[in-house]
Amino acid sequence: MKKMQGRKRKADGLFAVAFWQFMAFSMLILVIWVNEMVDLSSLWFGGMPEGMNVFRGFVLTAVAIVVAVVTVGHTYVQQKRIISGLLTVCAECRKIRVDEESWTQLDDYISEHSLALISHGLCPRCFEIVQQQIRDMAPTPITRS
Repeated sequence: MKKMQGRKRKADGLFAVAFWQFMAFSMLILVIWVNEMVDLSSLWFGGMPEGMNVFRGFVLTAVAIVVAVVTVGHTYVQQKRIISGLLTVCAECRKIRVDEESWTQLDDYISEHSLALISHGLCPRCFEIVQQQIRDMAPTPITRS
């Protein structure tokens, strides 16, 4: 149930982005055709108006549609790589629950579900603990008399 809610939330976010991209490209196509009918450059810059060029309007519209499809497709791919929602993490081993029966390493999950790269390090507290463990393991020096 939780997994479905996460998918629905992600789908809603993708729908909102796709809707606004669609609106922006619709406005672009509208401007293309208004320009073909009215010749906006001659109105704004006081030049000699050109006649309507339907072929140019269709070519520019086709280009805008191709760019729109590529943009929405790229956005869809990028949205799939966003980690969102509530993730269940084991308090002991730090694995993430993928579904009701399977768990995976945190590093693997992030690598598979995002564009983030994983790097490992030690926080200052853990660094002190590890350093103390190394000191405890070190053999005592032999003194010669």
